[in-house]
Amino acid sequence: MTTNAATETVLTRVLKAHGDTCACEGVCGGKHAGRRCGSRQLNRHGRTGLTAAPYPPHTTDMANAAAPLSELRPWCPPCLKGALEIQRDRVADQRHRELEESQLDLFDIDKGAAA
Repeated sequence: MTTNAATETVLTRVLKAHGDTCACEGVCGGKHAGRRCGSRQLNRHGRTGLTAAPYPPHTTDMANAAAPLSELRPWCPPCLKGALEIQRDRVADQRHRELEESQLDLFDIDKGAAA
C-alpha cells in the first residue's frame, strides 16, 4: 500500500523519517536496554501505538502541539508520559526556587532585620 502525500499523517511522516520504534534515549527516566527504548507498541488493531511529539517534550501541551515537524520523534506512551512528568517537575522546581528567591527581599531576611 502506498501512501498518498495528501493523506499522509504527521505520525506517518515522523515514522518514515525516524523509524517505527520509540526514540526515547532515557529522558523518560527509564533505563533502556539499548541506546533507545525501541518499543513498537502495537495497539489492538495491530497498528502502531506510537505518537509523535518533540524530543525532548516541552512542558505544555500547547507548545508540544505547535512544535515543528523537524522536532518530532516517535514515542511510546510510557516513555512520553515519563518524559513529560520529568520536564514538568523540573520547571515547577525552577519556578518554586525563583519564587522563594524573589520573596527574600520582601522581609529583609538576608539583611538580618530584627523582628
